[in-house]
Amino acid sequence: MLSVRSLSRLIGQRAVVSEVSFDMAPGEIVAVLGPSGSGKTSLLRMIAGFDAPTSGSVHLHGREASAAGRVLVAPEHRVLALAFQDATLFSHLDAVGNAAFAIRATDKTSRLEKARAALRDMGLAGMDGRDVATLSGGEAQRVSLARALAADAKLLLLDEPFGNVDRLTRIDLVSRLKARLANGLGAMIITHDPADAIELGARVLLMRDGRVMADGSHETITAGQRGDWARSFLLAGHIAGTAQHS
Repeated sequence: MLSVRSLSRLIGQRAVVSEVSFDMAPGEIVAVLGPSGSGKTSLLRMIAGFDAPTSGSVHLHGREASAAGRVLVAPEHRVLALAFQDATLFSHLDAVGNAAFAIRATDKTSRLEKARAALRDMGLAGMDGRDVATLSGGEAQRVSLARALAADAKLLLLDEPFGNVDRLTRIDLVSRLKARLANGLGAMIITHDPADAIELGARVLLMRDGRVMADGSHETITAGQRGDWARSFLLAGHIAGTAQHS
């Protein structure tokens, strides 16, 4: 489904992403972790088609989507859905209209029903006519995730989707997202919290200074099979996350 080959991006003289290569199978869940400034969001932006790589390539669904200095397939044609830490809802649409935004069905009734179903899956019902300006932060994030899940996409790209919600909301959203991903939809999730990877059963890509330092299961990395730094980073993050969420 996704193949990244020797992907690099330079900003000035600094390599924000450096020689990153990996493959994702259809339906796979991958959590990208790493310190601030490690290149996580820069990697996601190249996969989404927002930025062109300086070198290397991105292949999506068997097609070259980006190559050195070029975005060959525009973001809106990559069959992706995205959600970010900031919900970025459209103020001129109500909650249901936001959730329906990326649904390609031409029949309005079908689009709205699919959007309502996605909102219910994220814990929201009866949202017709609800002005997004009246939503709490947690409700706005639920709408944002519902919009991504309702889209006709083969891969979700989620950038810190639980970063701005409280502990109980995070627990609920992780559980609901896991249930939806069980249907075979692939997802790449950028997160600072190793607990997200554990609870979603995700494969971990651990980045540092623009490079992938470890690639494997959380258990494999914390067992020390991908190096001491990777083990220490995940263990320290898990302890901090446990304290934060308790």
